[in-house]
Amino acid sequence: MPKTKLVGILNVTPDSFSDGGRNFAPDAAITALQRMIADGADVIDIGAESTRPGATPLDADEEWERLAPIMARLPEFINPYIRFSIDTHHAQTAQKALEAGVHMVNDVSGFSSVDMINVMLDSKCQLVVMHSLSVPADKSEVMDESLDVVTELMQAAGQRLQSLVEAGIKPQRLVFDPGLGFGKTPMQSLSIVKRIGEFRELGVPLYVGHSRKSFLKLLEDNSYMNRDEATLAISQHLIDQNVEYIRVHDVAAHRELMVQARKRA
Repeated sequence: MPKTKLVGILNVTPDSFSDGGRNFAPDAAITALQRMIADGADVIDIGAESTRPGATPLDADEEWERLAPIMARLPEFINPYIRFSIDTHHAQTAQKALEAGVHMVNDVSGFSSVDMINVMLDSKCQLVVMHSLSVPADKSEVMDESLDVVTELMQAAGQRLQSLVEAGIKPQRLVFDPGLGFGKTPMQSLSIVKRIGEFRELGVPLYVGHSRKSFLKLLEDNSYMNRDEATLAISQHLIDQNVEYIRVHDVAAHRELMVQARKRA
């Protein structure tokens, strides 16, 4: 039986690459949250700062101003069947979100901040440790194409995870995200997906955010909003590899994919 969990993306932003502005208003964000719950999301990842190439960085106060109306209502939706995640690299935001009831912190900077680590030490949440070379993503800063991307990424991930354990984070709280598109060329991102099973050596659950990203043009040359077919093809491979978490925009289509996978199992 597939054990993959669906992470629905809730961007409370005006400038995210795929759905910027759609859920920026608090009422729209709550409606989207409710829809993802109804569609069968296992986790909802809520973020207020776009990390696409060229995005304008936010400080913690600006980020929380966007998040506060949604976080104030979060207790209404918490139940044994749904978990919530905060997508942030700001320690102050993570602290407030944990107080609101989130279960996971998804940090695109890989918990590189001492302040963020200190917040984590005072909590029991899961940590999604993403690999990136820059935040926001910078297309000019990529991993060396002459090297084996999986080998290099495994080494960097192992060191980062070990440093978090040495800082006092229990290993069972850690989840690794290879950070497709963050410092990787399209071919490197596709190679990571194809070889995702090799990351099992890290000994932690895996988390992949591939939905509608630009590397999918290698499979299907369409606009952002027409990449769902390519996304689903990658998702099927990740489900077959028992990747623990896949982060997606279209929860309903992925729930159907999971249903069909269970029928074949």
